[in-house]
Parts: sequence; C-alpha cells; structure tokens
Amino acid sequence: MNILISNKMRNSEFMNNDIEINKALEKAEQAFEENKLIKALDLYNKVYKLSKGNDVDAIIGLALIYDYLGKSEKVKEYYKEALTIDEYEERAYYGLAAIYDDEGNYEKAIKLYNKAIYINPNYHKAYFFLANAYDVSGKKISAIETYEKLLRLNPMDFWANLNLGSIYEEENQNNLAYKKFSTALKIDPNNYLALFNMGVICYKFNMLKKAIRFYERAIGKNKDYEYSYLNLAVIYKYIDTKKGIKILSKGINNCINVDFLYYNRSCFYALINEENNACEDIIKALELYPQFLKYVLEDEELESIRELNSFKEFIKKEHRFV
Repeated sequence: MNILISNKMRNSEFMNNDIEINKALEKAEQAFEENKLIKALDLYNKVYKLSKGNDVDAIIGLALIYDYLGKSEKVKEYYKEALTIDEYEERAYYGLAAIYDDEGNYEKAIKLYNKAIYINPNYHKAYFFLANAYDVSGKKISAIETYEKLLRLNPMDFWANLNLGSIYEEENQNNLAYKKFSTALKIDPNNYLALFNMGVICYKFNMLKKAIRFYERAIGKNKDYEYSYLNLAVIYKYIDTKKGIKILSKGINNCINVDFLYYNRSCFYALINEENNACEDIIKALELYPQFLKYVLEDEELESIRELNSFKEFIKKEHRFV
C-alpha cells in the first residue's frame, strides 16, 4: 500500500515538474522573441535546472542567447551539450557550424552544415550558409551545386538567386547569371544589389543603355552604395568624361571617405588635362589608403600627375611613402 502511494506521489511530482518546465519554456521563448534577453536567460536557466540539464530546447535557447551576447565559446559548449543528449539535433549542428563559419573555420563549418542537412534534407538555412561557406573558401563548384539544391526546394529564395547569379558572373557564365538576377528582380524589383548586378551583366553584354538604367535605379534605391557610382561612371569614362566626373563626385558626396572614388576621379580629371584637380584627388586617395601608391606609380593615366611638384612634395613630406 505504501509503495503504491509512494509511486502515485512520485508520478504526481513528475507531472507537476513537467507542467512547470513547459510553462517556463513557453515564457522563455516569448521573452526571447520580444528581445528580452536577460528575462529569457533566467527562464531558460530555470528550465535547465528543473530538467537537470536534459531539456534540449532550453539548452538550444541558452546557446542562442549567448550567441546574441557574443559569447562564442559558451555557445559551443551548449550546442555540444545538446548533442550529447540528442546526436540528431539538427539545430545544434547548424548552430555550431554558424559559429565556426563566423570564425573563418570553413572546413569545420562545412562538415557541420552537411550533418544538419543529412538529418533534415529540407533545412533551407543550412543549405544557404553551406553554399556561402563553399563560396568564400573558394569551392565554387560546390557552392553552385548547393545553391541549386536550395533553389529546387525554394525557387523563390531571393538571396540564393542573387548569390548564385554572382558566382555565375564571377565564373563568366553570364547567361546563367542573367537568369538568376532576373529571377531575383522578379522577387524584389527594388533591391539595389539585384539592380546593380543586372547593370554588371548588361554591361558585359554591351547593352550600355540598359546597364546605365540599372545603375541609376540602384543609386535611387541606395545612394550609399559606392560601387554603383563607380560602375556607372566607368561607362562614361571615354564617351563623356565630364559626366563621369559628375557621377563620381555625387558618389564622393554621398559616401564617406571612399578612396577608390577619389582615385578614379583623379584618372578622369587627368584624361581632360585638369591636372591640379587630378593631383588633389590622388593625394586624397593616398591619404585614405596609402597602399594605392604602388598603382599610382604604375598607372599610365597618371603619368603627368606624378611629375607635378605638388605630388612630389606630398610624397616627400609623407614619411610613410619614402
């Protein structure tokens, strides 16, 4: 009789404990969604203690919070702990991969992303960041294959289309790049990067009027993106140099201390024999980025600028260039 009572009491304790864990877990998730990180941290710790460290959701929650707080070693500990409880916990593999990815340890990240995908073949985010890890580590073929797999799962993934198009463009597979950028623009017609990339492809296809329109639209959507000004100005470099200078000047005014815009405007000024303006710009470019000196000394367009006394005096005065 006593044993039965004892068992009933124990079962009741477990039920009450489970109810308390579920309530705390629900509150923790809500606090996390509301960006109340300290409250969420306290609640996840409560669940962790109540479950004696066996609640995977609480451990994953703790890892996510410490990730937000920039405590990467702590994050790794929690994800690894989650995997000791459940070796098929895809979120832990993905989370660990993301940490190693941020650290530039792409080899480890790639292995872990692949483990997450093995467990969940429909893990869209894992495919996306796996493809990116392949890309930045120079494994372009694997990156292409992974993005294509993701797009078979979700053809309307904007960033997958855009990133894959960029790789195709880098690999000079321009027809494929054009198709991916076109799809990206159908998904989001106002994204400045998609507009910019279409400008790049149109320029490669010698469709200059279209390239100009895309670059102008890209600038209209994001006036702080310096490469739109550069690429647009380059189109005008030899056909309307003064217009190119105006575009570069607009970029310099809208973007803060962009060294290569000064460098390029210097070259444009040199083309129309405005040597003083060219010299001022190349000095500004060198002040912002001294490593340009190597290119300045070899650039044929700047030959006359290198002979100016003002340029020579600047180089002589600046000990870092001597």
